[in-house]
Amino acid sequence: MEIEVSDLNYTATVWEVKRAFAEIFHGDLFYSPAAHGARPINFQVQFREEGPGSLPNNGHAVVIVPDRRFGDDFLRSAFRRGNQVKVNGRRLWLSKGQKRPPRGLVETLDKTPYIDPTQEEEREALLGRIGQIGIILDAIQFGVYFRFPDDPPTANRRFSNEYEIRRSDTFSGKLCFDYNYKVLRIEMGNCVTEDTSTHIVINTSDIKKIAYGSNPAGECYACFELHCPPRFERQQMYRTYTGEYKKDNRAFRERLPSLDKIHRAIGPFAYQLRLTLNDPRSRHDLKTLCHEAGIRAPARVQIDVQHCGFFRYDTMRAVREWITGFEWPVAFQLEALLRNGLLNTGDLYDLRGDIEMLNQDNPEFAGDVLRHFLEKLQAKQRSDTVVECFKNTVARDEEIRASLSAEGVEMVESKGTIKCFHVIVTPTRVLLEGPYDTQSNRVIRKYDNYKENFVRVEFRDENSMHFRWPKEVDGRSLVKQRFGTILKEGLEIAGRHFRFLGYSNSGLREHTFWYMSDFEHPDEGLVTPDSIRNGLGDFSKVNTIPSKYAARIAQAFSGTDPSVRIRRDQWDDTLADLGKGPFWHTDGQGTMSPGLRDQIWDVLVKAQPDKAKLTLKPSVYQIRFLGFKGIIVVDETLDGVYMRLRQTMNKFKAHCHDESEAEIEIAKAFIYPGTARLCRPLIMVLEDLGVSKESFLALQERAKAAVVTASDTMDGTIELLRKHDLGNSFGLRWILQHLQRAGMCMRRERTTPDVMDNEFILRLVRYAQSHILREIKHDGRIPIAQANQLVGVADEGPAYLQRKAEGKEKLCPANARWWEEDRDKEVFCLKEGEIFACIQQPDGGEPIYIEGQVSISRSPHIHPGDVQRVRAIGKPPDDKVCFFRNLRNVVVMNSMGDRSLASCLAGGDVDGDEFLVIKDPTLLPIRQTEPASYDAGEPRDIGRESNVDDICDFLLEFMQSDVMGLVADQHLIIAVHRQYGTFDQYCMVLARLCSQAVDYPKNGVPVDLEKMPPKLIRAKPDWKKAEDDDPRPSDYYESTRALGALFRNIEIKPVHPPESSYPNGPSATPVLEPPLSDSISRVLKPAVLRHLGRTAHADGDVAALEPLFRHYAEELRYICVTHALTDRADVRLSEEEVAIGTILAKCTQPRWRRERTHRMRVHATQLVRQLKHARLRAPLAKDAGEKELVGALRRAWLAWDYGMRNRAVFGGRSFALVALGVVCEMLEKLEQSGQHESDEDPDTVDEGGELVDADAERT
Repeated sequence: MEIEVSDLNYTATVWEVKRAFAEIFHGDLFYSPAAHGARPINFQVQFREEGPGSLPNNGHAVVIVPDRRFGDDFLRSAFRRGNQVKVNGRRLWLSKGQKRPPRGLVETLDKTPYIDPTQEEEREALLGRIGQIGIILDAIQFGVYFRFPDDPPTANRRFSNEYEIRRSDTFSGKLCFDYNYKVLRIEMGNCVTEDTSTHIVINTSDIKKIAYGSNPAGECYACFELHCPPRFERQQMYRTYTGEYKKDNRAFRERLPSLDKIHRAIGPFAYQLRLTLNDPRSRHDLKTLCHEAGIRAPARVQIDVQHCGFFRYDTMRAVREWITGFEWPVAFQLEALLRNGLLNTGDLYDLRGDIEMLNQDNPEFAGDVLRHFLEKLQAKQRSDTVVECFKNTVARDEEIRASLSAEGVEMVESKGTIKCFHVIVTPTRVLLEGPYDTQSNRVIRKYDNYKENFVRVEFRDENSMHFRWPKEVDGRSLVKQRFGTILKEGLEIAGRHFRFLGYSNSGLREHTFWYMSDFEHPDEGLVTPDSIRNGLGDFSKVNTIPSKYAARIAQAFSGTDPSVRIRRDQWDDTLADLGKGPFWHTDGQGTMSPGLRDQIWDVLVKAQPDKAKLTLKPSVYQIRFLGFKGIIVVDETLDGVYMRLRQTMNKFKAHCHDESEAEIEIAKAFIYPGTARLCRPLIMVLEDLGVSKESFLALQERAKAAVVTASDTMDGTIELLRKHDLGNSFGLRWILQHLQRAGMCMRRERTTPDVMDNEFILRLVRYAQSHILREIKHDGRIPIAQANQLVGVADEGPAYLQRKAEGKEKLCPANARWWEEDRDKEVFCLKEGEIFACIQQPDGGEPIYIEGQVSISRSPHIHPGDVQRVRAIGKPPDDKVCFFRNLRNVVVMNSMGDRSLASCLAGGDVDGDEFLVIKDPTLLPIRQTEPASYDAGEPRDIGRESNVDDICDFLLEFMQSDVMGLVADQHLIIAVHRQYGTFDQYCMVLARLCSQAVDYPKNGVPVDLEKMPPKLIRAKPDWKKAEDDDPRPSDYYESTRALGALFRNIEIKPVHPPESSYPNGPSATPVLEPPLSDSISRVLKPAVLRHLGRTAHADGDVAALEPLFRHYAEELRYICVTHALTDRADVRLSEEEVAIGTILAKCTQPRWRRERTHRMRVHATQLVRQLKHARLRAPLAKDAGEKELVGALRRAWLAWDYGMRNRAVFGGRSFALVALGVVCEMLEKLEQSGQHESDEDPDTVDEGGELVDADAERT
């Protein structure tokens, strides 16, 4: 409906008119925020003509509202006496419009939210100011900043011009700011003689600093110091337009790997920028541009330019020939110094003699020194020269090595991880990292002695993030030219040629693949990528479908832990599936005997001793076995060691010689019930299904209170760490449990005099709280007390009945005894719409049976039908045979009917999928809708046998077409914009596309982005600010949906660790307290004294641990540098982040942060393991003797003392924490073994730490 407005002041703007009407439209008379689903009405103001003298209006305007009834109500109200609409103090005359507004505009207003016009007004004004700035450039130079060896350390750096663009026919370029994408853009090209223009694109967040100055000739310049190389794009000077906005603004720019052939060779090493300005006055424009772009103001600095030729072809060839003369560990690190931009070739020549001398003694040690040198260079002080930094690193590492080698300790190797070299391929560079611990797989374990021949190669953008380019940019040529060459032809690193080998399914999403170089094997001869792939099994049934062929190969590269090997007579694959295809109830599920479960668990516990404390064993393992994948569930009818598999688990045929004895690989052991949390998509779906906004807010308030008050008590802190899986690498939860049993409490408990006063542990708890609150605010991950995240399994009861009906009871000899004893008993089976779940904490507690109405769902929660209401049966009847009675921490779904419940929940199955079971009545959906049912579609079949090039072609397409995150994100935003939320027709289209994106890795059919519905408005809801490290108010609006209310309902106070918590940070104030005078030491002293006889240490004994500590601190520093979100020198992890297992820095890509966090945890776990078991010699064996335990206790108590004395130094706090974990573990084992005299009178401790008999004291 149109409302005509007249008698408007000519100077009034659209924004002023809109604000005036919004004040009335959104007032109490027309808007009730408390109503479910209510939101302020959206409307538009239009000026049909300009006023006299180009004034904004001619006195008339039109207000368009999407609801005719609302418009009529407003006019009736406005016509009443005293109700006036005023703009700039002037009363307006209103009337009902005679024209009908365009239907598309009405629909847009109806389905999109209202946005404050002030934000748009400010944005337009800013765009106007920015559009007037364009800085003309005479020359564009790429190079590096450096100092000559004889330059004073405090002298300004020089700029070596390695590649220059300078034109005589026109200016070399124009520098401007692109507001929409927060980038500086240098446009190059002659609009008269050339058809295309080339752009250099710099993200403002990648600019470290800018300086300007002038040379003696009066030429003005601007120098940019960048964290990573800029992007390069090309577009047509004069494009043809179709008139369709969507077509005209899609993929009209081409992403380039380089500017030309010469730049391709030099660009990876020299990417810093120096621009010469055409007009000296342009430096004022540069300052204005930086101010408007939000970039730190440039400083005036004199930077001399040189032409050093560090990266000329002949120089680089000589350096590479020198590098390839070293053994692999050294050659890799030398090439990393060059490729990572830490040294230029001149620096390497300055170090050549020292490096060769270091390498003569011990190449492996030399590799470690160079690895530490890399980390030192990234944090080098300005006053340090490269040579001094190298010599200091060598001296420090040699001192540590000499002290540690005297101990003669063997390193503890974990079969579940591998120290792996990493390669990061970007559009212009090849970066090198490692080696550091990464989860291993079947292939790597087989060739463990040749692990240096395997590397992990990641394909990423210049800033090390996943590829993301705007819709205007076409990245196909970049992916094909740059990444296609490396995928198909391999890459050369430090003299070795690496070729593509394979990937895991999770690695595919991360664009991370395994590469290898050929090697000679004593039994197999020459081992190549082809020979390894061919040796995995028979893929003839799927090898005409490249994506499926690659997915089957990927099973062998899944990250797994080794367990037991079983013979061919200990397993079968004849177990029949239940239900009907394609919605099998048992798709991906097999069974195992309790005996096999126990053997697997014993192997896992040996590799991870902390699990020995658990009293409950897993009911389910997720496995990889030969060509099978899925889960195996405990079947108590099976005797001995036996496993039964189904054909839906069989993905390819293994070779016969492999089947004689094969290893069961464990992808995951489901031992704990997962912490149940909401997420943004689920909140949106539940709100559309009738759950009120107030219910979510109340849940969030309870969750906030639980997190904030958890640190008040020891029980609360322990439970917080357990629920959110934090602090596991350093065993923090186990340490706190031991201290609690020893009589310690938190500050607000004061149940005992021994109150926790360890600032590091208290700070770790604050980090944990901040991590959880951040997830609640930014991801909607609100913990639900009355809910659990559980792996799904199918009821095996109907399988028994089926075998009995078919007369196949005795086909499996492993359960012959059970068949004879219980075959006539009645079997209890779940009915349709029923589930079973029994929760029990594995470290103690009684079983809790879930009973009553619950909802069950599974990520990604896109379709409203992905949430279903079912009935939990509680405890099964005792008088019937029940196959799932003793299963714990799983959700058992019925196996009756034509379609499985799992398939109704976002297309799930039972091969390891986890499901959210919610009991909370306030979160149960009021509406119920049918689940989605999407045809997976025919896979892309090429009609011939696939080869590795076909797999690489699929990977190249996947890099460009992996839009799962984009589709899910678009679905969420459109659901917020649209009035009908997830039930909107556009959301249904996106739900189908999301299902297609999920299937893409297997069937090879990409999502057609042309079918993806567009967003109706430019601005994003305010809860999207979490993904932007520099949010601009005009880019967001205040969302009235539950997500917006939840986002605004929580504020997070940043935690600020001391500077000494960061690598190379200054040490804190020295510790002045007497040794072992803290509360933890006091509470542990009586138990320690019973076994050691004394607790005090001589200063010399403590000081002797310094080399061990320095070794630990070096490796911890390497973790903090390597696993930071970017390779910027100013972005490092803190000691607290590593210890608690989180990364708190903001990140525009949450998936990237999760991946880095996982890698950091794996790496930290192995560092702690080496310190505990190799250095402090904590025994791994369950039956370790008293001598071993007491010896480990003595060393750990000494290390605890050292760490506490040096807690002001980086690494000292976490070093003490690891030692404390060993102290607690050894004390527990000694107490359990009964090897201490528990019946004697309690002893006391004198001030010197000596053991004193209590009776003697009394006498």
